[in-house]
This record gives sequence, C-alpha cells and structure tokens, in this order.
Amino acid sequence: MLIIVDTHNKDYVESRDLYEKAQSVVVVDHHRKTVNFIDNAVIFHHEPYASSASEMVTEIIQYFNYSSDEKIASCHADALLAGIMLDTKNFVMRTGVRTFEAAAYLKKMGADTVAVKLLFSNSIDSYRRKTQIVASAKIHNNCAIAAADFKSDDIRLVAPQAADELLGITDVDASFVIYKTGSTVNISARSLGALNVQIIMEQLGGGGHQTVAATQLEGVTVEDAVKALIFAIDDCRNNTSE
Repeated sequence: MLIIVDTHNKDYVESRDLYEKAQSVVVVDHHRKTVNFIDNAVIFHHEPYASSASEMVTEIIQYFNYSSDEKIASCHADALLAGIMLDTKNFVMRTGVRTFEAAAYLKKMGADTVAVKLLFSNSIDSYRRKTQIVASAKIHNNCAIAAADFKSDDIRLVAPQAADELLGITDVDASFVIYKTGSTVNISARSLGALNVQIIMEQLGGGGHQTVAATQLEGVTVEDAVKALIFAIDDCRNNTSE
C-alpha cells in the first residue's frame, strides 16, 4: 500500500514509478481538487478546508486509540506540528478550531515547540540569499514580484521564505518569487487571502491553495516568466473586479 499525502495530482507525486506499481493507494490531501487527480485510490481523504495535510494526519492518528502509556514518537509529533505551523504561517492563515485541537494533541504526544522552531532555522548564508531576493522585489498591482538571479543549493528553501517575507510589506496582497533550477523556471506564490494565488498559478499550469501555490515552467526564460506572471495577475484582478 502506498499512502500519498499533501497532493492528489499524479504528476506531483515523489515517484511516478512507485505510484504506478502500488497495488493499493491512499490519498490524504487538503488542496483544491484538480482535473488530473488520482482516480484509483481505495481511500481518497480530501478536505480542502483543513489547514494542512499534517492537520488531517494528526486527526487520523487520534482514532488509533493509544492507551495512556502509549504515544507516537516525539520526532513524529514534532514533524506534524512543523507541517501545521508551516502551512498556517505560525497559526495565522487558514487556522480553525480543528487546527488548534490538532496542535494541542501533538503537544500532548510530546511535540517540542523549541525543537520545531529550530527546524526552520537557516544558516547566515541562506539568510543573506533570502534578503537578496527580498531586496530585488518590485511592486505590480499590489503584488510583490522578485526574481532570483543566482543559483544555490538551497534556492528551493530560501525562495518560498522570501515570498513569505514579502507579505509583510504594506499594501502587498500577494508575493511571487521566480527562480531557476536547471532548465526549469519555478514560481513560488504566497498570499494573505486578499488575492487567490492558486487561480493565478493554475493559469500558468500550476496549482496549490488560495494562499500558497506554485508552478514550474519549461522552455522559458526568467524574463518570459515574469511577463506571463504579470499578465496572469492582471487577468485575475480584472476578473475579480468584474
């Protein structure tokens, strides 16, 4: 049995070969359903109103009926709490009663909030690269757009962090960080809810959630990606205003 979490799109699984060889598939995901969803799952646990896949997994674990002297490993509790904190931006976005109940249960199971905080710590070099991306941002239609003009081993880490950081700018409804890995141009999108970045990323062949989304573009330059992104932003704004 293969359990797939945090995506229901067969194109986004970690290993397509493993997925195709699995006799039984279970899906646990909170993203809005797309057209290319996994249609052969024996269990398709889909809850778009959940804050994160980690919240959903935590709720499932509570049905295991552990006895008073049994607990999940503290490192597992830490990982699940980290997933909730990451997707909710430290319990700010898409946070409901169920989110806090899941966090409280993980704390009861031994989750260490200090250990979770350390999981998100960066080296000084990574921090410099993040601030470099933030400093290069330009504002268009209340959206912060930054393009990373450098390559680094941790670009997949610092780019989304930079996108989160850009949301702290006054009057910025959404942020987009564009960076290149190999021949692929990636766009990491973030929002506080005023603008649905999922719709914008879907126009560019990607997807995600209302406040967290992304896409990958092949055969284009970073400059072309910026132009396509601006067009998608303006199109979304115009449709929303109508």
